[in-house]
Amino acid sequence: MTRFVVVEAGPFPDGPHARVRLGTGIGTGTGTGTGDNVRPASVIDEHFVVDVDVCRDGRLLDCADVLQGSRARSVADALRRLTDLTSAHPACGIAAVPLAGRGGGSGGWAAAGGPDRAVVLVPYGASTAAGQRSLLPSCLHAWLVAGHSLREWPYARDVPSD
Repeated sequence: MTRFVVVEAGPFPDGPHARVRLGTGIGTGTGTGTGDNVRPASVIDEHFVVDVDVCRDGRLLDCADVLQGSRARSVADALRRLTDLTSAHPACGIAAVPLAGRGGGSGGWAAAGGPDRAVVLVPYGASTAAGQRSLLPSCLHAWLVAGHSLREWPYARDVPSD
């Protein structure tokens, strides 16, 4: 899976201060996460996302802004995968791997990125809708583009030491 993502700032009639538009490839697609009846917004980030668990095209992996896994892993496995991804593809802005929650459910993300290559865990909150979960790495990328560190993300947690 590859997709072009646009993160926009509001305000929007339905309340969010930001929304994410998705496309299926570079420069294509117009679907929105919050509906099409919105006032014009300002774009705060545009980026290319590649699913590292299904993509075998090295050119796409090398030019992706966001390298995003689709297979949930334990924290230890996710951290190893992040190390592999960031060393193999140093030009990516962020790499993110989904975390397996209790009972095999989705528990959040392990992410690495930014100039300092910070590594954090971002668990899902109780109010995180299933459809929004795959968008978190794109929101984290927009956060980095805005000049913040992953460690400053409001829900980020430090990686536990062994």
